[in-house]
Amino acid sequence: MRATAKLSSKERRAAIIKAVRSAFAEKGFHGTTTRELAEAAEVSEALLFKHFPNKEALYAAMMLSCCQEKNEGMARRLMALEPSASTLVLMVHLLVSHMLGRPAGCDGEEGTQIRLMLRSMLEDGEFARLFLQGMPSQWVRKVEECIQAAVAAGEASEGPLCPSLRGWFAHDLVAMLMIHLFPAKPVIDYGLPREKLVEHVVWFALRGMGIKEEVIQRHYNPKALALFAC
Repeated sequence: MRATAKLSSKERRAAIIKAVRSAFAEKGFHGTTTRELAEAAEVSEALLFKHFPNKEALYAAMMLSCCQEKNEGMARRLMALEPSASTLVLMVHLLVSHMLGRPAGCDGEEGTQIRLMLRSMLEDGEFARLFLQGMPSQWVRKVEECIQAAVAAGEASEGPLCPSLRGWFAHDLVAMLMIHLFPAKPVIDYGLPREKLVEHVVWFALRGMGIKEEVIQRHYNPKALALFAC
């Protein structure tokens, strides 16, 4: 049997960070012992502490890793687009299809991240705050720019809500729908296949943002946009 290649210090540290996510997601920061974290990473507690001085440092590194690695390439491309109603339609469709398009009861990295968010909000919320300061906040800022451009072009109504709130409300709506659909047996049966549910939510979100119906009809082609979905 061929021996497993020895990991460098940097590779071992990265492997530990990735391995402990499920343990933190299951029991949270306070409920997880360093022994359980070491077992999850398949290392000794001594080696764990060699890379991280304490549990707080490991948790912080895990949070930062989760928040930095998500769809950075797609995020950069979206942020580079010209603010407009058509860009907003693309952004909303990609968000909804990414968050709602996965099969019910999915696990792996996506499932672990959802559990980390839920566990964080049951505790001190620190992971959730850090995560939302990343890509979601960038998304909301871009949404704000797109809404302002759409209003200026006569493609959206100004309405009483500031553009940033419209972005956060849409994001949070999709996040709650994702939570309802997360278990193998969804909490709510919306009576639609996933791809059709995505379309309905996109329309609802865009109309709530103030985008006019004829503008959505002009720019929203779900089959074409599905080619770019995450």
